[in-house]
Amino acid sequence: MDIISGIDGLRVGERALAFWGMGQVGVAIQGPESVLYVDPYLTDSDGEGGSLERAFPPPLRPDEVRNADAVLLTHDHIDHTDPDTVLPLSGASPEARFVAPFTSRETLVESGLASDRLVEPEVGEPVEVAGAKVTAVPSAHTELEHDAGRGYPYFGYVIEWNGVTVYHAGDTVIYDGLIERLSGWEIDVAFVPINGRDYFRTARGIAGNTDFREAAELAEALNFGLIVPTHYDLFAFNGADPGHFVSYLYGLNPMRRHKLLLPGELLYFAK
Repeated sequence: MDIISGIDGLRVGERALAFWGMGQVGVAIQGPESVLYVDPYLTDSDGEGGSLERAFPPPLRPDEVRNADAVLLTHDHIDHTDPDTVLPLSGASPEARFVAPFTSRETLVESGLASDRLVEPEVGEPVEVAGAKVTAVPSAHTELEHDAGRGYPYFGYVIEWNGVTVYHAGDTVIYDGLIERLSGWEIDVAFVPINGRDYFRTARGIAGNTDFREAAELAEALNFGLIVPTHYDLFAFNGADPGHFVSYLYGLNPMRRHKLLLPGELLYFAK
């Protein structure tokens, strides 16, 4: 069963959300009456025949996404903000709004997306999209960056929807103040990268993320109801073994709930 048919056939009850895996950090989140996508990367725009070639095909085509009410984009790297995904998707879902930091906004407007479909939130100030309350949180993709005139180039998002609170980190490391920022929410489901960083990838210009230990420690520090590791499966040179995450998390707390969400797979979370 494909993702779109699955969404069409699923009814989401009270105090629940459905999550459909899309690979890398991408996820479709389904509420009672609407659907929100985070960082959909549904092409091979940056990798055909090269080092960024996908390890698996996209779970659906961008023009098949006809049910998007909103799309959250975390930053302007092609596996997170891909014009070849966003533009066909925007045509298939003509009412969808796109929430993004200034870097992604600039790329998409230059690529032809109408500026009135874009929402650029202020950090810490919630916006309402697709029936959800969405709050942007700064992310630090290796380092915490800030432009005095334009804001933060990397976002994570806290999504409060249908009685469930979700944190999607996008790409980030743990920086001074992140735990304090997030401690204001009781997070039910968190999506956190585990691919880490190292000298050799940094030397190639590849920005870093939390590794499997840090992601697990963050789950403990903030008492996540359930953690979904991300950013380990799409690119062979910049992935991770999710088994290491599971093993380390189990060593910290055997009762900490977690889920490896495969592309095309459904996670139904109910409180």
